[in-house]
Amino acid sequence: MTETSPATLKHWRTFGAAEWSHVKEGAIGLLLGSLLPVVLFYAGFRAWGFSAAVLLVLSWSALIFAWHYRRTGSADVFSATTFGFACVKAAAGLVSQNTWLYLAWPSLENMVYGTAFFGSALLGKPLLALYAERLYPIPAGVRLSASFQRAFLITSAVWLCGHSVRAILRLWLLAHLPLELYLIADTVAGWPINISLVAFTTWFPIRELGRAGYMAAPLPITPMDAVELVVEETVPRTV
Repeated sequence: MTETSPATLKHWRTFGAAEWSHVKEGAIGLLLGSLLPVVLFYAGFRAWGFSAAVLLVLSWSALIFAWHYRRTGSADVFSATTFGFACVKAAAGLVSQNTWLYLAWPSLENMVYGTAFFGSALLGKPLLALYAERLYPIPAGVRLSASFQRAFLITSAVWLCGHSVRAILRLWLLAHLPLELYLIADTVAGWPINISLVAFTTWFPIRELGRAGYMAAPLPITPMDAVELVVEETVPRTV
């Protein structure tokens, strides 16, 4: 595909109701499918013990996956991924009754994620793009472009490096800290890495696509326009 295609990727300043709804749905999927299970495990472990915490996370992941599938008719990438890994982790944890194994399993997940992201990008089918598309509407014509493939190849390589660091750091913390301190330290140490990866994924591909001419120039926005936009998108609407 040539790089002379017209710009079709919208800048977020030009988003309408449909685009913001897409972003909101993706953010909800990320929160319910990927972030809350961590909180549920810690709360369940403190309240009822290891086995109950494992089953709680597995049940929540299954519930969110089924809820999203019934609601939209398709699998959500965030809840589907979490549910899949939750099944494997639950089986390993419940069979072994080994808390260390259960908590170390995400390090293996990190390596699987990173390798899958980078390997799929090398093959021209970047899995990481599925997550990006869940949060940012990307037209099919842009996804097929060489610029898109190149941008996500580089981004996937960054995720492989980031996930490798995350896996090694988690195992080191798990080996040197008691459980309560580990859960806190792992969260505190992991957030900078995760936020950096998400920020890079949000910035770099969009910049590269903009340079290739796939994004229209953003509309000028004044401080008052920004305030009105925030109010319009956050105030509940009556049905």
